[in-house]
Amino acid sequence: MIRIIIILMTIGAPALALAADGHGAAGAGMTGTFYGYFGIFMFIAAYTLVPLENKIHLRKSKPVLLAAGVIWVLLALAYLQQGDTHSAHAAIKNNLLEYAELFLFLLAAMTYINSMEERNVFQALRAWLVSRGFSLRSIFWITGLLAFFISPVADNLTTALLMGAVVMAVAGDNTKFLALACINVVVAANAGGAFSPFGDITTLMVWQKGKVAFHEFFDIFLPSAVNWLIPAAVMSLAVGKQPPQQLKEQIRVKFGGLVIIGLFLATIITAVSFHNFLHLPPAAGMMLGMAYLGGFAYYIKWYEGRSESYDGILGTRGDLSYQPLMRLVRRKVSFDKMIERIPEPTFAINKNHVITHWNRALEELTGLKAEKMIGTQNQWQPFYLRKRPSMADLIIDYQPEKTIEQHYKQGFRKNPHVEDAYDSSAFFPEVGNGGKWITFSALPLKDKEGRVIGAVEVLQDFTAQKQAVAHFDIMKRISQAEWDTLLFFYGVILCVGGLAQFGYLAVISQFMYHDLGPTMANAMVGVLSAIVDNIPVMFAVLTMSPEMSHGQWLLVTLTAGVGGSLLSIGSAAGVALMGTARGKYTFGAHLKWTPVIALGYVAGIFCHLWINAKLM
Repeated sequence: MIRIIIILMTIGAPALALAADGHGAAGAGMTGTFYGYFGIFMFIAAYTLVPLENKIHLRKSKPVLLAAGVIWVLLALAYLQQGDTHSAHAAIKNNLLEYAELFLFLLAAMTYINSMEERNVFQALRAWLVSRGFSLRSIFWITGLLAFFISPVADNLTTALLMGAVVMAVAGDNTKFLALACINVVVAANAGGAFSPFGDITTLMVWQKGKVAFHEFFDIFLPSAVNWLIPAAVMSLAVGKQPPQQLKEQIRVKFGGLVIIGLFLATIITAVSFHNFLHLPPAAGMMLGMAYLGGFAYYIKWYEGRSESYDGILGTRGDLSYQPLMRLVRRKVSFDKMIERIPEPTFAINKNHVITHWNRALEELTGLKAEKMIGTQNQWQPFYLRKRPSMADLIIDYQPEKTIEQHYKQGFRKNPHVEDAYDSSAFFPEVGNGGKWITFSALPLKDKEGRVIGAVEVLQDFTAQKQAVAHFDIMKRISQAEWDTLLFFYGVILCVGGLAQFGYLAVISQFMYHDLGPTMANAMVGVLSAIVDNIPVMFAVLTMSPEMSHGQWLLVTLTAGVGGSLLSIGSAAGVALMGTARGKYTFGAHLKWTPVIALGYVAGIFCHLWINAKLM
């Protein structure tokens, strides 16, 4: 923390000296005022709290939002003192417009990522990886390679959490491997995110500012790869070749998951086309892409029989526990097709208590195939040690509630939404590996004359919800981080924009890019990004907009993206993995390998200076 203050004061000192000489454009004459000094103090104080988020449990957005508001109050008062009532208003509108474009862009991208998670795209990939039986060294390289190539599309935070889940599932109690693999994932995700506008917020800002065209980001692909491969090669020598404990996990992608991936790629193409050919903000293209997802989400609702409700992919998400039964009550397709389309585990019995339907989702939950169960009265078998009636068996004979209570002493209820249906929940130790918490609802089936001809029972696995503390839930963590990150980003833009209006960024630009030179300055940007979040650092550079070659803009894009890998607190990916692998992947464990990571950082810079020499 002291380092942050020292660095900021080091940069600020020559700024104040230059200001005294009369240099600086925006806000000239205000850098030496009380308002300016207090604004810097608020910014430093707010940023002092950001790295302590996990220790003091204060969301990073809160102090930065406070600092942003205070800085603009100070700026407005400084302008008013000069008799200027318009400049502050015009300046903050420009900052708000810039934030709005980035907000809408990120909102669309996050919605797609959330939608792919809801369709089990990432879970299926994770399950495939952990069940292959790769050696620890193979897992080290595979997770790093996937992190490097997924982060340019899915962003470095999401990618780090996904690959981190794989590492934690495979590592078990092997703390040494877990720490090394997490470091590798962080470095790879940050390096991969550097050569794509979609890989990091900083690269997105550079692209939207028009400093680097979409196809030009690939000029730093090789330097980014070098930045990851060198430390990965060294660290892999410390990883054993022994196989981890064999894990068996099968998760299938839900209907439409692969189509959503295609729609996301189409949305990226749309955003790029808006920017390159129509000369419109990329955010407008991303919002058009949201319409692609919205239309397909409605088709998913129709396919799964949920057209009477808001969908859980794009829209409100309330208590939908009763809706599988509502689909059956209002079914518009044949009963056979409806049973198979219901994504929840479902079975049906006839009047004689014989199983007539046993859908695929129930096969996956219980491990029992439909051909083995249909035609039997063994609906009890996956859940109990001895034969006893299920809820469907009880309601098919209209058993009184006292009889139901004898079998479901843990509690039950009459479904408030569906007539003659009953709900209950329990822990079933025989289901899955270690047991599962399951909620189930049963509904009698009637013919046109109203006579009961069977019953259907729908089950839902809510083990993850019951054990949320013990289990890694990737999107729960991402959803908690998303809005906090978006608000943090708002605070950053307003803070840096306000300090720029005071005139500080102009004099800092003079010191860094004219006195030190652009190459040294851009290398320092990456190192600073390891201590202070790379978002304000890059936004400050873009706001200063120093005169430098195209190759130098590529260099600062590279360094701001990969510099955060030097420390575990230097990037959102590192901070997120420290939270999920608490006590195993730590600041100290990462710091031990910082010299090796720094070697990759320096090698990446030299690689860029060599292969892109003609652009420098």
